[in-house]
Amino acid sequence: MRRRASFRERVFLFLISRLGALFIWIMGKTWRLHWAGQEHLRAIRSARENVIYAFWHGRMLALCFSHRRQNIHIMVSEHRDGEIVAQTVNLLGFVPIRGSTTKGGRKALFRIAERARSGYDVAITPDGPRGPCWRVQPGVITLAQRTGMPIIPVANGASLGKTLSSWDRFLIPMPFSRVAIFLGAPISVPRELSETSFEEKRLELERAILALTQRADHLFSRSHSR
Repeated sequence: MRRRASFRERVFLFLISRLGALFIWIMGKTWRLHWAGQEHLRAIRSARENVIYAFWHGRMLALCFSHRRQNIHIMVSEHRDGEIVAQTVNLLGFVPIRGSTTKGGRKALFRIAERARSGYDVAITPDGPRGPCWRVQPGVITLAQRTGMPIIPVANGASLGKTLSSWDRFLIPMPFSRVAIFLGAPISVPRELSETSFEEKRLELERAILALTQRADHLFSRSHSR
């Protein structure tokens, strides 16, 4: 059972989450967004299907702006810092579902699967909340199995950005930078999988997000070298 937050903690969370949402909104308004791979999403939408977005924990900031106000249900860690993230993304138009691959994961997986079956897109950072960095944990594959929804790998990069020395190499695009958002081809996961096939799907998703991340980063490294 989670400890009830004190009045001081509730005030802190109220203020910091609003400042965080305002920061993302103001920063995002200055970015020039470059999209690639939207045809993959359009094909799924034409079939009236919803999707599971999968992206690295350290690349979430730009996506909090680019995908705001779409009522996407996103899994957020039950760790202490997760409450700040949950309240911040809620203000940006996401619906946080508390849980992770390490704590509260099974319960959260059932809850987010229910929301997905109700017609909502869902989002997961498959290497969160504690890593290893850029390694897909199995929960997202299990979610795709249970819902039958395709996984859309997502990555982004920035022409000007600050990469923090955190475990997830958190990227903060600078004001007025170009931000590239890459959507990959959908990955379908059959309901019945052997242990070997499950691992193959996990690796397929991991390699897809890594490849998109390299493309997004390389886009700007080429322009810098000219």
